[in-house]
Amino acid sequence: MPCDQTGTPSSSEGGRVVVHQEPPDAAVLFAGEPTSAELSSWLDAIAEITRAANRGAPLKELLDLIAGATARLTGYDFCAVFVEDPERESLVIKGSYGLSQEYVDTINAQTPIPVGPGDTGEGPTSRAFRSQRPTSVLNIFDDAALRAWEAVAAQQGYASLLSVPLVVGQIPFGLLNCYTVEKHDFTAREIMLMESMANQAGLAIETTRRLTKAYEQVEGHHDTSAALRAELEAIEHANAKHGELLRVVLKGGGLAAIAEKLSAMLRCTVAIDDATGHLLAAAAGPGGAGARDGSVAAVHRRARTRAGTAADARTVVIGPGHDPLEPEGLVVPVVVDEDVAGHLWALCPRVPFGDRHCQALVRAAAVVAFALLKERTAQEVEWRLSRDFLDDLLEVEGPLGEALHARARQLGADLAEPHTVLVIRRDAAHGDDPHAVHADREAYAQRSLLSLVQRTGAACEGATLTATRSDHVVVLWRDVQGRSAAQFAHHLRREVLAYAGGWTATISVGPRCTDVQEYGDAYRLTCSVLDLVQQSDRGDRVVVLDDIGAYRLLLQVKRPRELQSFAQAVLGGVHDYDVQHQAKLGLTLRTYMSHGCNAALTAKKLHVHPNTVGYRLRRIQRLLDVELADPQVLLHVQLALMIEAILGD
Repeated sequence: MPCDQTGTPSSSEGGRVVVHQEPPDAAVLFAGEPTSAELSSWLDAIAEITRAANRGAPLKELLDLIAGATARLTGYDFCAVFVEDPERESLVIKGSYGLSQEYVDTINAQTPIPVGPGDTGEGPTSRAFRSQRPTSVLNIFDDAALRAWEAVAAQQGYASLLSVPLVVGQIPFGLLNCYTVEKHDFTAREIMLMESMANQAGLAIETTRRLTKAYEQVEGHHDTSAALRAELEAIEHANAKHGELLRVVLKGGGLAAIAEKLSAMLRCTVAIDDATGHLLAAAAGPGGAGARDGSVAAVHRRARTRAGTAADARTVVIGPGHDPLEPEGLVVPVVVDEDVAGHLWALCPRVPFGDRHCQALVRAAAVVAFALLKERTAQEVEWRLSRDFLDDLLEVEGPLGEALHARARQLGADLAEPHTVLVIRRDAAHGDDPHAVHADREAYAQRSLLSLVQRTGAACEGATLTATRSDHVVVLWRDVQGRSAAQFAHHLRREVLAYAGGWTATISVGPRCTDVQEYGDAYRLTCSVLDLVQQSDRGDRVVVLDDIGAYRLLLQVKRPRELQSFAQAVLGGVHDYDVQHQAKLGLTLRTYMSHGCNAALTAKKLHVHPNTVGYRLRRIQRLLDVELADPQVLLHVQLALMIEAILGD
């Protein structure tokens, strides 16, 4: 999807730049795996460009080849490669397909594309180059900024335009422009294909530049021929490895397959993590390279400590340390949409790394970025389907049970088995104004929370369905391998503290549901508990209500301060005494109430003598100035304990 300068997707319709507030439909981007014909066409186009680059084809020939391959792959009528002129004031055509020589000469000699705004404003090609974002125009004759080029465009005979930035060696080089005779609304998938082709073209141009420079140096300096041959070999080696990894992704392989392939190629341990340092995929080298240093996860942690924050922006070489357990190797940032989405680590090599390994790893990072983007898109589709299903499940009325059961099974949840509803929401930071939170920041935080919850649930195997709803995340949990919903909630809270980057979350564990008709009520009660806890400023907690029962009445109170005041008035004396004397009167009272006011059972549960329980109960009665045999007193104590179960002591 085209974007404006701020990163917001945009396109041009009717001569105006239109900002798209909604992201493209993720299902469009990857409607399915590529067909054999599509895969073959893609690989043929890449191979043709790569062969030309590797044989050191002249730049003009290579750019014409890129334009032709792009047009044949996409089916567009014309294609041009624009390059910034030496004075960096305008963009001129250096490669083309389908365009007449008269058109090319007119653009280059009479009406070159200015780098900045012209007399009639900034055109789409200038905008794409300056903002480094794809830009599309549905009808160029409706765009006031293109008046200077209307005549030559009409003579060539095209109506729509797509302009994609072309970057070489991380530096803006030019643009890849495609034109269609008929008006054409470029889809998100088409734009992504063009961006992928532009990435491959950039690599080919960089290769040609390197080869040209290398050949010139070889011809002029025979004494450096050995080093130059090594550089050429490194480039060819990197190209070959890049092609192999790209095939892994295009054939459906994910991050784990990339890690395994790269580990075998480089004969080292490979790790791929996200921006927070969470390990996404890893593979030990041949023969367990890195095993001498412990697990791959441990090696990765030590390498992150040694590399520090320097790896966020550039390739970092991790040299040998004083401690033999300290790993050495390389780390390269993985960039998606100009943001560092993670890192690619090559550690504990069987043989020392050289320049060719470094180049291969840089190329591999681009493949990892492509795989991450693909996984992110597929994940968006899964999240949307889960959210739609959850909306229907929580609002179910009437005989819709069988249909919901079938949809749930498609998403991996068998609602014939009991499930527990969990609701997770981020806590507001101290002093935050909820009305002042920027929408983009909130959306990013919600996505981060959803990713963390889903990743944690997948590792535990009990979270059968995870989805967002409003400002929180909902999990349907099925008890597995002796792990209950409450245990998972406490584990999830620890994961949030470890990986969330400073913010906390409150988790509310609701009742267990055995019928689809029960989920809506359980969800609303669980949300009420969560609201009550966070309104009382008691966040970063796990609240478990196995049986709602009388809690339902407490949840009708929308003023948590009143509930807290009531609990303090009833039990404050006991808590003060415990703090001052390091006693356990509060624990004894809770155990006594939860065991039917039976002193013998209480003593057995606490592993103390019954006389000790009797002494503590008498001490409690004196502190509170009550008689626990009084039913009204017992009611007040029970209500106070229920409030503390929700809001904390």
